[in-house]
Amino acid sequence: MPKGNVSAQHKQTSTRGRWQGWSWRKRGLVMLGGVVLAIATLTPMGREWVFFTVMGGEWYTPKGWPMQERGWDKPTDPRELEAYEYAHALKLPESLPKPVPFNFVRHLFSNRRTTKFAYFDHLCATEAGEYIFKTVDKVEGIYQMRTMPKRDDKVMEDRYAFEDPADWSHGEEDASPYSFIGGPSTGFRYFESRRPPKEIANKYSVEDWQIIPWTKSGIAPYWRYHHFDYTKPSGQVAPVQQIEASYAYTWRGIHREADRKHGIAGGELIVLDRITGEILGVRRSFAIARQGPTRLNWEFAYFCPKNMIYRSIGRVPEINKGKYPYDFISQILIPIDFDPSKIHFAK
Repeated sequence: MPKGNVSAQHKQTSTRGRWQGWSWRKRGLVMLGGVVLAIATLTPMGREWVFFTVMGGEWYTPKGWPMQERGWDKPTDPRELEAYEYAHALKLPESLPKPVPFNFVRHLFSNRRTTKFAYFDHLCATEAGEYIFKTVDKVEGIYQMRTMPKRDDKVMEDRYAFEDPADWSHGEEDASPYSFIGGPSTGFRYFESRRPPKEIANKYSVEDWQIIPWTKSGIAPYWRYHHFDYTKPSGQVAPVQQIEASYAYTWRGIHREADRKHGIAGGELIVLDRITGEILGVRRSFAIARQGPTRLNWEFAYFCPKNMIYRSIGRVPEINKGKYPYDFISQILIPIDFDPSKIHFAK
């Protein structure tokens, strides 16, 4: 008999001997493990875990992977913290949709991607929307009650740190006055904020503003941006002691069950009468982060209501979020100088 056959037969005999030497309990556990593994590979969730294990963890984090959940980062600046607490203390009208439980059990064996998109669609269908309770004509100015903090890559790639990715935009982060004043498509005459020009404008546009110096002690409480001419471009900004605008907007993050665990974040943009506190409109939205093999990213997230994405070559989205949140606010607070007949679109 050839040596190879003898060796193979010896191995088979040895393996059979070990198997027969095991107790029935041990055999049962091994067989059960094999059955569980076989069943697991038939489910999307099980395949995630199998691939994760086979590839030594160098793959997408599988569904059910334990995460150390935490709350979002709160502002550390006293004035920003005050604005944060004010926004979260606002009581919204009872007519707004209430959270509807999502049936996670139904997606128990789905993979992570399928589950999170189903959950995102559920939140969009049951809660997201633009809710307008009252409109005001011929509004001259608006107050930005809460500024959007600057975001770096570290925050953009943090599952929990960013309070409200759903209401973030490049325009709101570093160029918000441009969205409200100075052009025929805007129509407000002035824009007020806590943030000075060096913080509210990027380094390329801060020179657009003629800044009136603050002559009193301490720092200026507020700044008023006005007389902006987009054709030059140039405008004026003055430090002021008191806010003049009667109407304002703010924003806040909202929590839903296991939302951040699934790469989803919610937020509310709130338009209100600053004098009476009356809520004029609410835009409730949700964002689902882009997910890579090792991390997620909020910067190019998908949003609802409406899929607001940035313009890219050969693709025009429903809304250019670079101008957000003007498009919603101007439906409630009708700017005094808005004149659509003067808007000329490039051909």
